[in-house]
Amino acid sequence: MERDLKALPAGEYLSFGIVRSVDQQLLETCSLFRFVEQCRRAEIGYGLAYDAWGNGYMHEALTALVDYGFAALNLNRIEADIDPRNTASARSLERLGFQREGFLRERWFVDGVVSDSALYGLLLSDWSVRK
Repeated sequence: MERDLKALPAGEYLSFGIVRSVDQQLLETCSLFRFVEQCRRAEIGYGLAYDAWGNGYMHEALTALVDYGFAALNLNRIEADIDPRNTASARSLERLGFQREGFLRERWFVDGVVSDSALYGLLLSDWSVRK
């Protein structure tokens, strides 16, 4: 939260809460960050409470976020970096039209555990065709 509060006013990070409309329960967040203005690109990140999985909340939220990134922020490219073992995340991205573009071995250490990285990208031209 501290990082978000510092980065938001500086325009380095854009984060939205995912709220279930029936009970106003905050389910998690989705964000755009690592903006590269000259190249018109940013990275997307997201998370969702486990008990909310499988209800279409993430697809709805990411669709709105991607649309906002391309339409309002004038992005040309949105990138994602995920743990390749997270097949649900990969399916979410692919459902939106993201393409797997790369694989980096042992890129991250999280809590002492090494993890690979799968890189995904979505272009404005791909998104426009899907809409």
